[in-house]
Amino acid sequence: MSLSQPIKILIALIFVTVVLTFDQLTTSTEPKHIKELKVAKTVDSKQLTCMAKNIFYEAGSESLNGQAAVARVVMNRIAHGFGKDPCAVIYQVSHVDKLIEDEIQKVKLCQFSWVCEAKGEPNKNSTKYKQAEQVAYDVLVHDAYTDVVPKSTLFFHNLSVDPLWPYKQVAKIGNHIFYSKAKKPTQKIIVKSENDI
Repeated sequence: MSLSQPIKILIALIFVTVVLTFDQLTTSTEPKHIKELKVAKTVDSKQLTCMAKNIFYEAGSESLNGQAAVARVVMNRIAHGFGKDPCAVIYQVSHVDKLIEDEIQKVKLCQFSWVCEAKGEPNKNSTKYKQAEQVAYDVLVHDAYTDVVPKSTLFFHNLSVDPLWPYKQVAKIGNHIFYSKAKKPTQKIIVKSENDI
């Protein structure tokens, strides 16, 4: 049985259409999350430990977002040149002159209070530490929790203190207030004289 020329052309067109359609289906049905996955980074265990300890001591009793916000501040500080890695940022210490009993003395100033308090090693088998370690891992390896605080967030403090910082408040999560380095907007004071009334 011999097929006529028009039928051969029709079969060829159908074949090409099926092949092209199948090709489009196989490329367009690829799950979006595969394209959007971030490549996991290799992280030095020392950096992971520094980050986990910082989360544990600064926000161990906070929610997952509260712990992640503390980790993101460390990462934001790295991006803003505070230090080259988490350990350098967390253990950053400076010495300032302070007037104590009519005498100027050098005082140690730590970026994170627990560092100056010389806290010992946490119980690494505790549930709190394990959660802090997981948050640290997720942030360092997968760059997770980027939406918890803005990338400009560089400072935070506990609600129990008020350092009167001139920075702009960007978030309040649990017992912490987070700030960017941008200055607080100043309020314009409009003074009217009696003649203006």
